[in-house]
Amino acid sequence: MKKTTYSIIAILIILFLSTSGCGLIESQIARITIDFKELPSDSRILYEDGAKALAEKAALHLPKALEAVKSKQYGKFKEPVIVYAFASTKSFSKFSGVSEKARGASVGNEVYLSGMLLNLPDEVYGMVGHELSHVQLSQALGVIDFNRTLPRWFREGLAIYVSDGGGAPRNFEKETIENFINGKHFLPVSKGTLFNRKLKATDSIGPKMFYSQSGMFVLYIAKNYPQRFERFVSKLQAGQKFKDSFLEEFNTDAGELLNKYIETLKEKA
Repeated sequence: MKKTTYSIIAILIILFLSTSGCGLIESQIARITIDFKELPSDSRILYEDGAKALAEKAALHLPKALEAVKSKQYGKFKEPVIVYAFASTKSFSKFSGVSEKARGASVGNEVYLSGMLLNLPDEVYGMVGHELSHVQLSQALGVIDFNRTLPRWFREGLAIYVSDGGGAPRNFEKETIENFINGKHFLPVSKGTLFNRKLKATDSIGPKMFYSQSGMFVLYIAKNYPQRFERFVSKLQAGQKFKDSFLEEFNTDAGELLNKYIETLKEKA
């Protein structure tokens, strides 16, 4: 009985630590039982009644999204991925434990797609790719180190970059640049937090701006320093410290590089 109890507690702790709901929504783990069907064309895709169209869309994009993570994030998946497609925001929220406002979430080797995406077919690829980025890195580092050692701005920015904008707000670039120039931006910290929940660095700008700024900054780094970026991410994949690896590759810290990026924005304005 004690072993069983300890196992259940351990599972709940892992779920609490690792659930990633894209929207910086505070997770409330509430796993429920849902009858899922396996998509005939792809056994990696499971869906509930009413979500077959979303499942088929996910299956269409899954191979490309997997390859994008491998090629742009420089890592391999240690376990096969399973994608769950939901027919509503409510069932998605109850199963994944994140807010109904989120479009996707992930934990372990599982990706959850909200029924919201049934009305946003053009965003399915981006959300699948975004969550796969989180899945791959958490598999490589382990759930605890993924949360604890990698700052949230980089995790989300990398996922947005890898998925070609997945998870970032649309048509928000102008406002994002204005906030950067006016000094309203996230804090470029060099480590994460043990519990994957709300982040103080977003308090002054809000989740929407946080995602937009994180994605734009990581894209800037990847495009302007491609070789250094590859070596840097490869070091993270190998478990090396974020702060030390960043300094080694870019000869400065994240804060100074962010200031340099903002200066380029001011010059273009």
